[in-house]
Amino acid sequence: MSHQVDILPVVLNPGDPAAGDEALPTAGGFENYALYGSGLLTAETYPRAERAFHDDVQRWLAGRLPFAALLPHRDALGLDLRPHHDTRPLPPSPIALPDEVLADAVENEVPDAGVLMERILGENHHRPTAGAMAALAWVETLGPNRRGVDAWADGERDRALVQAMRRVDRAPPCLYRDGVPLLPLNPRMCPPGGPPGIYVARAYPVGDGWAFSSRVDLPALPELEPLLRRLRVEGWRLRARERRATWEDVLRQRPAVVYRSACEGAARALLKNPAVEPMTGA
Repeated sequence: MSHQVDILPVVLNPGDPAAGDEALPTAGGFENYALYGSGLLTAETYPRAERAFHDDVQRWLAGRLPFAALLPHRDALGLDLRPHHDTRPLPPSPIALPDEVLADAVENEVPDAGVLMERILGENHHRPTAGAMAALAWVETLGPNRRGVDAWADGERDRALVQAMRRVDRAPPCLYRDGVPLLPLNPRMCPPGGPPGIYVARAYPVGDGWAFSSRVDLPALPELEPLLRRLRVEGWRLRARERRATWEDVLRQRPAVVYRSACEGAARALLKNPAVEPMTGA
């Protein structure tokens, strides 16, 4: 069966068993490397180096390889993300886009959304909220480069809502505490504050203020360094295909990894210290 019609990935890794298509190698080819890479590899040696990198990422996810073993691949393939930020500002949206609209879009457009919810919340997820359903709308669940929001926008007659969706699409998903981003972000994409609690969301300007779309509240604060390390590796995997990708591109193009890693990190933090008072939004 072609993987394009599967709802679960071909390769299940014990380190990320709820992953979707992002678990598969994203071969970039020598041409992109020759244009934007370091230029140390040749057309003959590049495919082997890229394959070895993807294989070792899977070993690292499974806990069979230390993180330091990935660094030579990063350097040889020219995958470092620093200081590659998207420096453009976020244009304000004319209206806010309610999570309920995106949740309805997922219910109407995405088959097996209940099964696919583990790509957002991890394996041990409970009944999804409207925010979690909204987060799934931005994941490629309908095929390559095809998301639930894309199918919804094609048929939505309220063009103001569609315009708002385009604005939210530019906003990278991020981990927030009381509206303060806890992951690196272009300062022009950082809201001045927000609702109380720990959550993953897409913050975007609306008029004179900011709104938080696709918000998933977390029961505790995940450890930041493991989360950042996971997202850095995901960034290297994306840049193996396109070395012009910025850090914000990684967050936008791998939203499921951002949400799932934060949710699973929060669950681990709660297990380590059950006495921690849950930090959820109002």
